[in-house]
Amino acid sequence: FGVIAGGQLVYSGHVGTANLASNLPATSSSLFRIASMTKSFTAMAILKLRDEGKLSLADPVSKYIPEINKAGRLTSDAPAITIQNLLTMSAGFPEDNPWGDRQLSDTDQELLDLVSEGVSFSNVPGVVFEYSNLGYALLGRIISTVSATPFQQYITENIMIPIGMNDSRWEYDETPKEQLALGYEWIDNEWKEIPLLHDGSHASMGGLICSIDDFGKY
Repeated sequence: FGVIAGGQLVYSGHVGTANLASNLPATSSSLFRIASMTKSFTAMAILKLRDEGKLSLADPVSKYIPEINKAGRLTSDAPAITIQNLLTMSAGFPEDNPWGDRQLSDTDQELLDLVSEGVSFSNVPGVVFEYSNLGYALLGRIISTVSATPFQQYITENIMIPIGMNDSRWEYDETPKEQLALGYEWIDNEWKEIPLLHDGSHASMGGLICSIDDFGKY
């Protein structure tokens, strides 16, 4: 954890073990997968592209992801899903935890195939907030389409590097082993390591690997 004051990380703390096999303690420089805190970076990237005049929040998602037209609608008169609907989790998708985490390493094509095959809706767009990992995966796809670069690269080059977030990663294979914090589950009276998923199309909803030292700059 960290405390920010005056725009600076003034205090940080840490407990526990980052790697049980090597008995590596967790520190402020340990790199954790920060899960849905990643969504903030995705939203900022969308707003940056908006500010640059490259998209509008009122744009229909179909402008950038034509496959959404195959997703179906809850009602025949349901309005089109907009980028703002995805940002505010009001697209009408049902709450999808912990499903979203399991899709982290899906390819871009698997994401598009998922949408093309039809999507479940619990509401029409713009009616109610309902937490959606799928919506933020689609925002990642929009960032990639509009910027003509993978969204991971766009966020890294345009948000993280300019403020000195040089240790954060999207792919755990590219993370120094001595800094990577692993996850564990208590099974049969012992801690067993949870396999990490590789970087993929759903990383925009929760795939960033970051330390409190780096996140404090953000």
